Amino acid sequence: MTQDRGQLGDLDLQSLVGLPVEQARERISDAGGEVRTVPPDGMVTLDFRATRVTLIVDHETVLDVRGPG
Repeated sequence: MTQDRGQLGDLDLQSLVGLPVEQARERISDAGGEVRTVPPDGMVTLDFRATRVTLIVDHETVLDVRGPG
């Protein structure tokens, strides 16, 4: 069974790289996703969530995007 990800699947996640964190967070939330932010070498849990997007951030800028998952 697949989970409905809403508009999240239509969002180009790599287009978020370089944006301010709050702007990226807003775009993901508007697309029905949930956001997790971590520093470049931060540890994360391995539980899977189909609507979660992880933003790798340095200060207030998105360096990389991982997800959904």
